[in-house]
Amino acid sequence: MNQIPDSQTIAYLICRQLLGTITSEEQVTLDRWRQENSHNEAAFQRLMDPDFLALELQRSMMLDHHRPLHDMKRQVASETGLTEDGTAKRHMLRRYAVSAAAAFLLLIGGVWMWQNMNGPKPEARTQLLAQHEIMPGHTQAMLTLDNGETVKLGNDADQNDKAIAEATKGTEIQMNDLTTPRGGEFKVTLEDGTEVWLNAESKLRYPETFAGNERRVEITGEAYFKVAHDPAKPFYVVSGGQEIRVYGTEFNVHAYSDEPDYYTTLVNGSIALRTIGGNQSELVLTPGHQAIYHKTDASAKVHKVDTDVVTSWRSGVFVFEEQTMEQIMRTLSRWYNFQYEFADSKIASTVFMGSIPRYGSFSEVVDIFQKMGGFRLRQKGNKIIISKH
Repeated sequence: MNQIPDSQTIAYLICRQLLGTITSEEQVTLDRWRQENSHNEAAFQRLMDPDFLALELQRSMMLDHHRPLHDMKRQVASETGLTEDGTAKRHMLRRYAVSAAAAFLLLIGGVWMWQNMNGPKPEARTQLLAQHEIMPGHTQAMLTLDNGETVKLGNDADQNDKAIAEATKGTEIQMNDLTTPRGGEFKVTLEDGTEVWLNAESKLRYPETFAGNERRVEITGEAYFKVAHDPAKPFYVVSGGQEIRVYGTEFNVHAYSDEPDYYTTLVNGSIALRTIGGNQSELVLTPGHQAIYHKTDASAKVHKVDTDVVTSWRSGVFVFEEQTMEQIMRTLSRWYNFQYEFADSKIASTVFMGSIPRYGSFSEVVDIFQKMGGFRLRQKGNKIIISKH
């Protein structure tokens, strides 16, 4: 009686078939496996499709939760022409899909690939979102003027300018509140030329004009600042219990009220932080460093970071480096505007690293976590319930 080959062997044989190096004896073994049942044959046909391999290869790069494989995957990304944000043009992926197939299949052990195909097809998996489609965020904000009037802003810059001009005509504006909702983002240029990018569920409070000998704004949520240099007029950012003194630079502030810590990351230039109400000592940051402010005891610490990872949200991708599922789902829920719940509290502390496209469909995000993370994401209305397979 012939022994049934294991999944690792089948993965190896399919790789040999793809590369055109399979021997006649190996071909017999592979053909016998294909003939065992219709599921095996269907799996084989899909794995021989370069377009399917290209898609699977791209998805495998998006969420890497196995740290030992990180460097190898980066090398694969380099060889296949993937861009820094983990995306690639489809024709480039297709071109390299066959040559990368061997490493790809053996990397994941072969097990999930053909066994997973016996289950629901990708189209069936995405049906869980049909009852309430979850869409990625887009450019939108609400500007609340000092007189209480509100102006709804969208992705048309000219229309935004006209709406603001009309609302402020004949009024003496002092302070504005620019707010992005869940599922929103917005860029604003202040009176002095400073540019501010707001992430989802954030608020920037700023004056219509900077009078006096300083420039001062307040931020809640997350924002990226590119501050116009003016040595005669220092720029201050207040977030919660801390004040950031800016000397003309670029930095990212992550200061959500529902999180225990605030993160200030310096990309270039120089900034200094101090605790409001405390002593006057300042913590000076140099480029490539991040200050973590603990709200509970008003303490702070500094460590070195990859600024491209921290600011990746501005480049159309979420990069998660040693973040827990709780942190990841919190970030994704703000952008896709959904609620979430863990079926098992232990899942919340599971650590991942990898990237997810910011403007991709949520069904693609679901597929990544189900295939690469071993999780099941089930939708109930506007709530996502995360459980283990």
